[in-house]
Amino acid sequence: MRRYIVLIALLLALLSACGRKDSEAAPKGGRRDDSQSVMVEELSLRDIDEYVNVSGKLEGITDIVMSAESSGRILELYKKLGDYVEKGERIGRLENEILQIRLQQAEAAYNAAETGLQNAQRNLDYATQAREQELISEAEYSASNSAFKGAKAAFDGTKAGLESARLAYDNSYLLAAEKGRISQLHIASGQYINMGMPIASITDASTLILKTGVGESQIGKLKAGQSAVISHSGKEYRASVRGFGIRPVTGGVNYPLELTVSGGSGLLPGMVVSARIKTNTFKNLLYTSITNVQKEFDRDYVYVAHIDGDKTVAVQRDVLLGRSVSEFVEILSGLEAGEKIVVSGTENLENGSLVKIRN
Repeated sequence: MRRYIVLIALLLALLSACGRKDSEAAPKGGRRDDSQSVMVEELSLRDIDEYVNVSGKLEGITDIVMSAESSGRILELYKKLGDYVEKGERIGRLENEILQIRLQQAEAAYNAAETGLQNAQRNLDYATQAREQELISEAEYSASNSAFKGAKAAFDGTKAGLESARLAYDNSYLLAAEKGRISQLHIASGQYINMGMPIASITDASTLILKTGVGESQIGKLKAGQSAVISHSGKEYRASVRGFGIRPVTGGVNYPLELTVSGGSGLLPGMVVSARIKTNTFKNLLYTSITNVQKEFDRDYVYVAHIDGDKTVAVQRDVLLGRSVSEFVEILSGLEAGEKIVVSGTENLENGSLVKIRN
C-alpha cells in the first residue's frame, strides 16, 4: 500500500513540472505568435504606359537572291562571302572570249550600216532637191528613196544585233542587282552554271525590318512612326513602326505590321526578337497587378494590411475595377492612395488574419 502512495506522489510531481514548463514557454499574454508572413505594395497615383507586344524574325531592308542570266563556266570571282557590293558592281565573270568577238563583229556591222545609212540619206536629200528642179526622173528619185529605206532597215537590224551582243557580253559578268553584303555565295570559280541558277544572296542590313502581325483589337492603336523597343538577349534597341496593312493577311486573322531598326548595333538578319510599341500613356491612375486581385464569383477584393494597435491584420476589401492595361488593372473605388495591399502570401489568408510584413 505504501508503494502505491509513493507512485501516485511521483506522478503528481511530474505533472506539476510539465505545467510549469508550458507556462514558462508561452509568450506574455498567454498567446503564441501565429501571424503569417506577407509582402505588401503601397498604392499611389502613377502613370502607366500601354504597349502592343509582338515578336518575329529580322530581315534586311533588301534581301535578294541573284540568278544567272547566261550559261557558261565561271572564269573568276572578284568577291567572296561577306564582301560589300554596290548595285551593278561585278561579282565575277564567265568565259566570254567568244561573246567578246561577237560583240566586236556586231559593232563593226553597226558602224558599216551607220555609214551606209548616212550615204543613203545624203543621196536621198540630193535626189529630193534634183526632182524639185526637174533634173532627175521620178524613177531615179524612187531608186534613191528605196536605197535609203534599205539602208535604214539594215541599220536598225545591226543596231538590234549590237544591243543583243552587248547584253550577252554584259551578262557574262555577274553584276550585283542591289547594294549590300554577300550573305550567301552559291558558286565557285571553275563551276559551270546554267541560266536561272542561283548565284548569290545579297542582304542590305543597314536597316533591319521586323515583319510580324497584330490582331484586330490592336491594329487601331497603331500609326506609322510610333516609337518601339526591340529586345534581344537582354538588350534593347530603338525602333519605329514602318507601316501596317489595313486588311488581314490571306488565310489569317492578323494584320501585317513592319518595324524598322537601325543595323550595325549587334542585330543581324535572321535573329528572332520581341518588340513593344508604346500606344498610349494613362495619367494619375490607381492601379495594381491583376494577380493581386482575388475573385470570388462576381466579387473582386484584395487584402489590405491594417495596423490595429500593436498588431497587423489582413482585411478583405471589395474593389471596383476599371480598364486593364497590359498586366495591370485600374482600381476605381474601394482603395485609396497610401494604403498597403498584400501582394504575396495570400494563399492561406482570411479576413482578420494576423500578418507580419516582410521586405
